[in-house]
Amino acid sequence: MLDLQSEIAKLLHVDHMTTLATLQSLDELLASRPGRLPNLTDEAVRRTLQDVIAIAAQEVGRHFAFEEGQLFPLLEACGQTGMVGLLTMEHHSILPAAQEAARLATEALGAGTFTPDGWEDFQRVAMELLEREMFHIQKEEMGLLAAIAALVSPEDDARLAEAYRALA
Repeated sequence: MLDLQSEIAKLLHVDHMTTLATLQSLDELLASRPGRLPNLTDEAVRRTLQDVIAIAAQEVGRHFAFEEGQLFPLLEACGQTGMVGLLTMEHHSILPAAQEAARLATEALGAGTFTPDGWEDFQRVAMELLEREMFHIQKEEMGLLAAIAALVSPEDDARLAEAYRALA
C-alpha cells in the first residue's frame, strides 16, 4: 500500500496521476487516428495536445529538475545510489521525447494542422514518451515514494514540499 503520509510524496503522486491522465488521452488520440491526420478544430484533440505541452514543462521539466536537484541528493546520502542512478538515467531518456512531442504539438497548434510528416514524427515520439514515462511513473510510485516514506525526516519532508510548491 502506498504511504502518502509524506507531503512531498503526496505532491509527486499528484503530478504522476496528472501525467498518467494526459498519457491516457494521448494514447487514445494516437489509437483513434491510424494513418489519418487529427482534426485540430476538435476541442478534445486540442486539449490533449495542450496537455502534452503542459506535461513536458510541468511534470517532466519541473518534476525531474526538482527530483534531481533536491530529492535525489538526499536519497543518495541515505545510500539509495542505485535507485537514484536508474531514475536519473530514465529522466535523461524521457525529457528529450517530452520536449520533442511538445515542440511538434506547439507547431501543429500554431499552424492549425499537422503536416503528414509532422504527424508521423509526433506519433513516433509520442509512443516513445508513452512507453518510457508510464514505466517510469510505475517505478517512482512503487520505489521512490516508499523510499521517501522510509528515509526522509519530517523536517526534510516539510522543506522539500515547500521548495516544490515554490516551483509551481
